Amino acid sequence: MAALCLLALAQEVFHPQVELTRKEKRVVAWVSGEEGSLFYADYGDLLVGELQALSPERVQVENRAFFRDAGSAVEEGLKVGERVEVAYNPDWVQEGLPYLMRLRRAGEGKGERYLRLVLFDPKGVEVRLGGEVEARGPLAVVERGGVEELFLSGGEARYLEEEGRLELRPAPGKVAVAQGQVRVEGQRLRYQNDTGEALLEGPLEVRREGEKPLSGKAGSLRYLLDEDRLWLLGGVELTQGGRTTKAERALLREKEGYAFLYGKVESRDERGVVRGERVRYALKSGEVVVLGGVAGEFRGD
Repeated sequence: MAALCLLALAQEVFHPQVELTRKEKRVVAWVSGEEGSLFYADYGDLLVGELQALSPERVQVENRAFFRDAGSAVEEGLKVGERVEVAYNPDWVQEGLPYLMRLRRAGEGKGERYLRLVLFDPKGVEVRLGGEVEARGPLAVVERGGVEELFLSGGEARYLEEEGRLELRPAPGKVAVAQGQVRVEGQRLRYQNDTGEALLEGPLEVRREGEKPLSGKAGSLRYLLDEDRLWLLGGVELTQGGRTTKAERALLREKEGYAFLYGKVESRDERGVVRGERVRYALKSGEVVVLGGVAGEFRGD
């Protein structure tokens, strides 16, 4: 049987939170506790077997069928015939089929019972990844059972009292990751506690306020909790004070005041262009120093 627990936050203001721990580092998500925010936990049963059918409305694993909706979390790229793990709520049934909560490829876990924790806050669920990186988005879903993961996205969640269930509608967008003064906005964030890796899907917008504001873009963001390293990946472009700098990837070291750019780096302003394979970029000024593979073209007076 599935057990449900709902915490409605309308009167007292307090901050219910979810915490994941990895190698003495913490990942914590919490809501404001103000009216309109929500913290909800529900349990699911687990089944491991061969995926036999997959459609937008229905999933079949072995001889069991399940119905799904927009709130069902289905791992991308699944194909019929793969071995999968399905978490389902046997107490919510439509047309004789229990509700699919989550479907993913089966791992090496022993099939512990599935727990889903949902945090929704119109002002943004706050997430702290270790000591240096913060993230914010309207909807966070934390999964426990076999593996521990956190998903942060746009969308909404609400409790339907008459039906006694949660309506979950995740959507891309409105997710921001910040390290110091650097803020990166993207579509959806996934953190995997077994690897300590967080991935923010793009397209991304990058900003840093200051005397010389920085703006930019990238394809995705990757944060490694164990190493405290934040990478911008794929089509990185930074614009600041008349200078535009492009690279394949960039390692942000906000505390040191620099980004280190790698792969076909090109930095251009009105005086000319500098190229290199490894470049140090000053976040406050936009100045660049080529550390490897230097080349350049400059205009005369």
